[in-house]
Amino acid sequence: MAACGAQSSGGAGGGGLYGTVRISPSSPVCLAGTTCSKPARGFKLVFSANGRTVTAKTNARGHYRVQLAGGRYVVRAAAASRNASPKSGLTPRTVSVPGNGFAKRNFVYDAGIR
Repeated sequence: MAACGAQSSGGAGGGGLYGTVRISPSSPVCLAGTTCSKPARGFKLVFSANGRTVTAKTNARGHYRVQLAGGRYVVRAAAASRNASPKSGLTPRTVSVPGNGFAKRNFVYDAGIR
């Protein structure tokens, strides 16, 4: 997979994460037999560890790829609203990055639509 979206280098090493971000639910009403999620296009993920922050942006299909040093990171949505519903947010909120190579980690963003 080629690099997707904007990214910042997280430091030395040849590893990091790649995957998708989906918005779910993507509408207030979900019909039986239809998906209730959609790719998060242009979505910015913020990875934080040890006082350092690295961002990644999804492409039109909701895919991202980011170079990160190995370790544990807290992850959040860059534009999360302070007035968001308590049920909204990004999952998972923490991820482990291998010391070498890339690992697949998918995220789901709940915008609080109900």
